[in-house]
Amino acid sequence: MEPDENSRPDVDLAAIDLRGALLRGRDLRGLEIRDSQVDGLRIADSIGDEVSVSGALGRVIVDDVDVTDHVRAVLDERLPERRMAREASTPDEIRATWAALQDRWDSVLTAVRDSPTDIANLQVRGEWSVVQTLRHLRFAADAWIGTAVLEESAPHHPWGLPADGTTEEVVSALGLDLDATPDLDQVLEMRDERRAAVEELLQGLDEQELDRRCAGTPGPGYPVREYRVRRCLRVLLTEEAEHLRYTLRDLAAV
Repeated sequence: MEPDENSRPDVDLAAIDLRGALLRGRDLRGLEIRDSQVDGLRIADSIGDEVSVSGALGRVIVDDVDVTDHVRAVLDERLPERRMAREASTPDEIRATWAALQDRWDSVLTAVRDSPTDIANLQVRGEWSVVQTLRHLRFAADAWIGTAVLEESAPHHPWGLPADGTTEEVVSALGLDLDATPDLDQVLEMRDERRAAVEELLQGLDEQELDRRCAGTPGPGYPVREYRVRRCLRVLLTEEAEHLRYTLRDLAAV
């Protein structure tokens, strides 16, 4: 019997170190790996159909063919704002990319609100719903803009949703309520609050501000390193673009 992706429990392998492990001759049908570090992952001499891979992947090789550039080109063609987010560097480019992304998001969210069915809370193949995605984007903006760039004393909204696997210590330190169940209107109001702060920042953005070194990190759990305003804004643009892509993908599958 094939596994039911909607009912199967998560398997906690936290106590098992699989780095460098070799799985040979195993039946891994239906195996799903989420929110994991997979640098150097190799599937060799295996048989399969409908193999799906997604995420923040660098170089990807399939049957000795480097498909990295092809995949990137196809995704950029589907969503041109994705390339804009990746390449935006000057104040004008960053402003233009943000505006383009918000226009696309507004269009998508209007369709979601006008839908006769509750697609805002629908999870497709276990992915985040629209509501969960918006909660995550608020979290990302609170971290990269509210914390790192604006240095706010209490930047995080309690409904913000961090990446899966975020430790309980970090969740508690940021005052997040992962069990909250806000509806779409409440989440949109929450998102608009932070969006207004980002747009105010962008209005006065210049090269000097882009080059400014942030005083700290985007928050607990982030590596201690140099963070400049340009990097923080580009991360936010990428978050907005990639999650827009995921949302469009999932809504198309409904």
